[in-house]
Amino acid sequence: MGIGTAPIGSSPNWHVYWGPQDEQTAIKAIRKALDIGVNWIDTAPFYGWGRAESIVGKAIQGWRDQVYIFTKCGTLSDGKGGDIEDNSAPTIKREIDESLRRLQTDHVDLLQIHDPDPRVPLEESWRAVHELVREGKVRHAGLSNHPVDLAKRAMRIGPVVSNQIEYNPLEREIEKEPASVLP
Repeated sequence: MGIGTAPIGSSPNWHVYWGPQDEQTAIKAIRKALDIGVNWIDTAPFYGWGRAESIVGKAIQGWRDQVYIFTKCGTLSDGKGGDIEDNSAPTIKREIDESLRRLQTDHVDLLQIHDPDPRVPLEESWRAVHELVREGKVRHAGLSNHPVDLAKRAMRIGPVVSNQIEYNPLEREIEKEPASVLP
């Protein structure tokens, strides 16, 4: 069972604003979730431009060996109140170092490329993520919001352990894609 942290990253300077979020309340909520059996936390630099990761980093102190940390890479602020994708290898490597610092840990259990970047070949991005796996900064590599054809391309380079896609009663576009990603 897991907990998502997009809402706790919410702040007025982030374009996905859910209203005021108290840091101490968020830390208590995460710790309570861990206390009752939640064993993974999903976060991303995108969530409040690092705020959620910083809060998670504080909340998991003393719990790190008991929780799986999932984060993402590639979605950056465009400096105008929106976001852009940059899945280039240098950006992915810089972002994981920044995430590890905010999360106060030496590794994440899952790193997912947040969204496709039409300007960077997926193969370049996927090689960079798997290099981080070899370095030990990342335990497993996954995708987020990637269509089946991109997942298949990634699988030719290295394992894809997850593809976290938006799916809920209001967002059902994924139902139009074939379910299998096996080559």
